[in-house]
Order: sequence, then structure tokens, then C-alpha cells
Amino acid sequence: MPTRVYILTGYLGSGKTTLLQKMLAHMQEHDGQVVVLMNEMGAEDIDGELLQGFGFPVKKMLDGCICCSLQGELTEGLKEILNSLSPDTILIETTGVADPIDVVDGLTHPELFDRLELKGMISVVDASRFLELNSRFQSTGALVKTIRNQVSYADLLLLNKTDLTPPETLKKVEEKLQQLNPRAPLYHTVQSEVDIQLLLSVTRIAQTDDAQRAAKVPVQTSIGRFDKLKQSLGLKTSPSLYNSIESFALYFTGPVDPEKFEDFLYSLPKNVYRAKGYVQFQGKEELISFQHTDNQVLFFPFENFGPRMVAVFIGEGMDQEKIRRDLEACYAQTKESTLSQ
Repeated sequence: MPTRVYILTGYLGSGKTTLLQKMLAHMQEHDGQVVVLMNEMGAEDIDGELLQGFGFPVKKMLDGCICCSLQGELTEGLKEILNSLSPDTILIETTGVADPIDVVDGLTHPELFDRLELKGMISVVDASRFLELNSRFQSTGALVKTIRNQVSYADLLLLNKTDLTPPETLKKVEEKLQQLNPRAPLYHTVQSEVDIQLLLSVTRIAQTDDAQRAAKVPVQTSIGRFDKLKQSLGLKTSPSLYNSIESFALYFTGPVDPEKFEDFLYSLPKNVYRAKGYVQFQGKEELISFQHTDNQVLFFPFENFGPRMVAVFIGEGMDQEKIRRDLEACYAQTKESTLSQ
């Protein structure tokens, strides 16, 4: 019996990792051997540390996007997982800028084709930011294309953060999602809370389902085969978004003032799409896990048993030196500390 595969996609900060945590908590009681494959764009793994307590193996692919620069590693990683762990289920969480069409390509390698069954692609949409992302970046065609593909090729849509979205905006987002993908079931969520059994029962209905592709184009062995496939389907092959997205990390060497640090996160410019990491607040022993999108900052206490204190930033055209200076100003005055990159 082939291993079941679920792909979690969605733009940066939409709530994918929160959803993944809820899925793993459910699968602890209801499923067999589960393996998680996570993709982070930076050289430091942040979200993967949050999954260690569930008891399932977690394979991490860092410093690249599995839809482009790490696509070959995705295939090799899947082969390694199948050969060494023989899981019943693999959950793949893509980086927020991954084009789902290209991610699926990694599952169609000849050595994997009969060993994997893609059960469905689940896309998490941030209701509070979706319209803005589709309008303010019109000049960045790769970004618009990627966001729309994450919706268009999904088998199930979760419209998340509905509690942060005005009703009139929510209605417009729903209408746009229906235009992009009228076939996928759509569920409203807050903090990615949903009946997990609905997700695990997802049916492959995406427009680019594997059967249609296999009928039109034979599977090829090269990593670049999907560009030829796109051409045969009449799709334009444009550069991946990862070509314009950058990420970098700054490492803390001491605690920060919590109020200054929160102000720093809220003051990050719009071209910083996401910031996340682990930090220590002045007077506290435990680490704090933080997550930032352009309209939300979240802090979570985190047991200090491994992660380094680090801040990871993802965006376009970021002024890294200014971000470094502003972050250094957050250090507690009782300790002179510097950041290293």
C-alpha cells in the first residue's frame, strides 16, 4: 500500500504550522507511523522545533525552497524517508513562497510514483491579508502567481484568521477564492482550528490532478521536466518567487526588553513579510517563540532545551543593516550585547 501524502501550502504567516501541530496532535491517537517533512527558507529552523514534542520523526529541508533550489533534495528526502522509516503518512509543509505545482512535481519521480499517494493539497489562506497581497504587489508577477496557484490548485481551502477580518472584506475574499477555485471545499477557521478528520478525508479534485498530467505527458527523470509539462498544458513558465525573496538571520547574545522588542516587530517595514524565532526577555529564564506578519505579532513561552536565540526575516529588498541596528536597540540596558549574522 502506498504511503499517504498531504501537502500543506499557503503564504507566509497564514497558519500552516499551527494547523500542522493540530494535525499531529490528532494523529497521535488515530494514525500509525507519521513523518513530517518541513521546508524553511532560511538556514535556521524555527518552526521545526515546535513539532518535536509529538513523537513523530521530522525531516527538515533548510535554506531553500523545495519548489526550486531544493527540488532535487525533496525527491531524495522522500526516498530516504520511505526506505528508512516506511511511514503510513507523510505530511509536507512547504515554505510560504512555494508554488504548489512544482512541489507536486517532486512526488512524481519514477522511483516514487508507485510508492506515494497524494491524498490532497490543503491551502491555508490568511483572510486578513489576502486582498492586500493581491493588490499591492501587482508589479511582482511571481508573487501574485504563487499566491493564486496556492489557491487554484488546492483540494481544500481553509480561510484562516477570520476573527481578524471585517465582514465586508471576508465576503470579498470568499468571492475571489471561489473565482480562483470553485471546486475546493472552503472552511472558515480561527487559529487553524478545524475538524482534522475533514482534512484527512480530503479528495483530490485540484485542476492539475495527477491523472490528467499522466494522461497528457509521460513522466520524465530530469528535475526540469515540469517546465515542459507546463508548456504542454498551455501554462506560462515564469520565474519562481524564490528568485526575488530573500531571508537572513540575526543571532541574539543576550536578553531584550520585551516592550522595545514588540515595538520593533510592529515597526518592521512592509517589505519584511515575516519574522520569527526565539528570544529571551529580560528577567525571564524561558525562551519566547515569536511570530510576526505585517498585521500581527504573537509570543509563546517555549522551554529552553535546544533552540538558539535567533531572529529570521523573510522579505524582498530588506535593509539588513537597519534591521540589525533597530534590533540591537532592543537589548536590555543591563547587558551590552551584539548581534551576529
